[in-house]
Amino acid sequence: MTSAFSKLTLHTDQHPGRGIEIRSPVSGLVSAPDALAGPVYQSGLIPDAVQVQLQGHQLVAPFSGIVTSADLGGNRILLHHPNGLKLEIAFPPQAAQHTLGFHWLVATRSKVSAGQPLLQFDAARLTPWCQPLYCILALSDHPKIQRIHSKSGYVAAGVDPLFWLEFTQAVAS
Repeated sequence: MTSAFSKLTLHTDQHPGRGIEIRSPVSGLVSAPDALAGPVYQSGLIPDAVQVQLQGHQLVAPFSGIVTSADLGGNRILLHHPNGLKLEIAFPPQAAQHTLGFHWLVATRSKVSAGQPLLQFDAARLTPWCQPLYCILALSDHPKIQRIHSKSGYVAAGVDPLFWLEFTQAVAS
């Protein structure tokens, strides 16, 4: 379900080709949050989110910034861009309870570079508790963002864009 407050448009064909690109931190199939994501995401209470059914084993930094939340369970990762943009990556609680499936490559509050590996996850260890293995990626609201675009389909970590951001125009005085 799309929230009335959402700035996100999920395209099914071509990406819009405009705006600033944010590369995908994970590889997999992008879709709107479904019943697996839970009622908070599916209801639109967290409006600007996509779900990715994971097909890789690594999470990379989509932009240079700081990792501020890196719990051992891998449940919630928060990345801060120097310009104030925040990206939250949430794995399902069932997967987070099994910390042996996650191996952190950086410490919390670390400065990271775009494309830098942050986390390795072992799908074989996690899928018995969470089938299919997925994560939710949500952009926090930012006053300068007018529209957010994403495209359903396959994305490769660190290669393909996951989001395109359109910014509000500065008002001339």
